[in-house]
Amino acid sequence: MSAPVAASSATAPPIDVSNLFSVKGLVALITGGGSGIGLMMTQSLASAGAKRIYIAGRRLSVLRSAAHKINSSLPQNQNPNQEPVVVPLECDVTSPSSLSSLVSSISSDPYTGYLNLLVCNAGVGGPQVSVVDKETGQAKSLSEFRQQALAVDFDKEWEQTFRVNVGSVWYTSMACLELLEKGNTLAAQQQQEGQGQGQVVWRESASQIVVTSSIAALNKAAPGGWAYGVSKAAATHVGKQLATLLPRWGIRCNVICPGLFPSDMAAPIVQAAGGSMTGGGVIPLDKKTVPLGRMGDEFDMAGQILYLASRAGAYLNGNVIVVDGGRLTTFPSTGY
Repeated sequence: MSAPVAASSATAPPIDVSNLFSVKGLVALITGGGSGIGLMMTQSLASAGAKRIYIAGRRLSVLRSAAHKINSSLPQNQNPNQEPVVVPLECDVTSPSSLSSLVSSISSDPYTGYLNLLVCNAGVGGPQVSVVDKETGQAKSLSEFRQQALAVDFDKEWEQTFRVNVGSVWYTSMACLELLEKGNTLAAQQQQEGQGQGQVVWRESASQIVVTSSIAALNKAAPGGWAYGVSKAAATHVGKQLATLLPRWGIRCNVICPGLFPSDMAAPIVQAAGGSMTGGGVIPLDKKTVPLGRMGDEFDMAGQILYLASRAGAYLNGNVIVVDGGRLTTFPSTGY
C-alpha cells in the first residue's frame, strides 16, 4: 500500500485563525431569531461580522426589541453605510403566503436581495403526556395514560406541532432557494471579477441551510413530549434529505441538535429536574440530568453556528451535530 500523499507545506497558505470563524459579509435569515437559541445565533453572527441578519417570527415586538438591542451593541464601524445588521421581519412560517411575503421583502432589499445562510429555527414544544402522575409521583396505569393521550387534540396540538417543527422547515427552505442560489451567483461573479468597488459579498463557502432540531429527535424516552420528539426526528430527516437534494444546485444543509439551553421550551424539563433558569450566568443542573452539570449557554451555541457558517465548516454537508453536555447518554437513544 502506498503512503498517502501529503499537501506541500511550502505551497499551503498560512491559516489565519482570526478569519477562520469570521462571517464578515454574510447575509442570513433566522426564523425564530428573536428569542432562545435563535437569539443566541443572531447575536453570534452579528458579533462575528455578518453584513445583515433577518430575524423572522410572529411576535414583531419581540423581534424589534432583539434587533434594537443587538444593533445598539455593535461597533459603529462594523457597517460603514450605517445600515442595521439585524432586521426584524414578521412571518408565520406555517403560512405559504407569509413566507412568500418574507422572501419578497428580502429580494427587494437594495442592500442585499440574497441569502448566504438560512437557519430554520422556529419551533414549538407540543403537548405533554407523562407516564408519571406529577402530583403523586406514581406511575400511571395503562388506562390512565391511554385516556390522557387520546384527550390531546389531534388537529390543534399534534398536527400544529408538526406544522411548525417539520412542515415549516421544508416550506421555508423551498421558499428561500432562489435567494440562496443568488448568494452563490454573486459570490462566483465577484470571485471572477475581483472585489472591485462597493460591498464585498460572502464567498468563503457555498450557501447553506441549517436546521435547528433537538436531541429529542434521538431520544426514545421523549422527556420533552411524544409529539415533540417525533416531530424533531422528522425535522432531522428533512435536513438529511435537503443535504442530498440541494448540492446539485450548490446549496448545503446541516442539522444542529441542541440539548438543554435557556428557552421557554426547556423550562418545564429543567424545573422537573430541580433546576432553575432564573438569575442568568451558568445554570447548574444535576449531573444525572446533564453529565457536564449545567445547561448550554450562548458561547456553546455560538461555537456551533460560527463553525457551520464560517470557512471552518465549509466542507460540511449532511452533518447532525449534537451539543447537549452529554444528556443524550443518560437515555436510550438512536444513532444519528
